[in-house]
Amino acid sequence: MSNPTDPGAFFRDMLGQWEKMANSFGNDTMRREEFARGMQGATAATLQMQAGFKDAMEKALAAANLPTRTDVEALAKRVDAMEATLARIEAAVGAKPDVPKKPKPSRGRKPPAE
Repeated sequence: MSNPTDPGAFFRDMLGQWEKMANSFGNDTMRREEFARGMQGATAATLQMQAGFKDAMEKALAAANLPTRTDVEALAKRVDAMEATLARIEAAVGAKPDVPKKPKPSRGRKPPAE
């Protein structure tokens, strides 16, 4: 069994037995077809709820005349394509893009002089 001089041995043994019983119960439950059908139903309900929420959100955003996530992603793709085209044109012409340099913050305790 366990060491009688160790006061926590009883609790460790009890916890180990409880874990074995819980694992056995969980394994038996998950093997059942009813459990699989229930999980499938819960997953389907979750997906339907997400789709309904997405549709409701799109309608609300359209009513408020605001772009949806899909609209913003499409705009981002178009902007990326335009930037790539502009970079190719600049490379063909030989122009170097202007990259403004940001001033680095000072590391001292005094406020910056104006």
